Amino acid sequence: MKRSGYTCRKLMIRCPKCGFEQNESGECARCGVIFAKLQMYPPCYPAVKPVSGGRAREDWVKYAVLFALVLVLGLVLRRGWMGRDLRYTPGVLVNSEPQQLIISNPVPWVKNKRVIVPLARFSLKARVLSKEKYRFDHGADISPIDLALGWGPMSDQKVLDQLEIAQGDRFFVIAPVKEKPPLPMSVLLANSSNMHILPANAGIEKSLALLRIGELVELGGYLVGVRENGQWTWVSSLSRLDTGDGACEIFWVERVEFLASGKRL
Repeated sequence: MKRSGYTCRKLMIRCPKCGFEQNESGECARCGVIFAKLQMYPPCYPAVKPVSGGRAREDWVKYAVLFALVLVLGLVLRRGWMGRDLRYTPGVLVNSEPQQLIISNPVPWVKNKRVIVPLARFSLKARVLSKEKYRFDHGADISPIDLALGWGPMSDQKVLDQLEIAQGDRFFVIAPVKEKPPLPMSVLLANSSNMHILPANAGIEKSLALLRIGELVELGGYLVGVRENGQWTWVSSLSRLDTGDGACEIFWVERVEFLASGKRL
């Protein structure tokens, strides 16, 4: 008699007394018990028990898919939350200006086959006005992010609400929402800057990646120049008053501190 899975060509019964499996009949061929007296007729059993675990595997797959969906949803929600700009009640949040100390005898170091030359010690407290990541341009391996930072009136929500601020192609643009800016453009530019950030290590880079637009932050390190194949490829500005090409700070960051100041909206 050929059997496959749970299917059998003839109805089989198992003796409830001795467990002997046999073709359907009125009594057990082994122990002789009469089934009618026991009033029990067991269902057909396969001669070979099927391998269990199929249902368990199906359940595991369902749980794995459900977990993956929950994880993806959580990441999407987190990214959406992290992408929201921080807003505050009106008022200047950063009163201090950047601090700079020129280095007279710089001692260079090397990163990714580029020579980094420190020009000045540099630190500042600022509000993040904009943030732009770079992955494919020539300097992206040492400077994966630019930060547009503001202090003084450029940390005031009332002033910033009247401005459009954007970054791209390593440049920084400020434009009034209306025809007239809230303050003279010279004042706005003197209290803000686009900085090419060179993280000193992976931990600093991770902290910088967490910065949100509107975040209040304190950064410390060096303004630097970058030499490659014996040529200067980047040289930091040492003034907050210049504008145009070459006015950006090339900022080697060794310290990142998130600040809590001001009442958020």
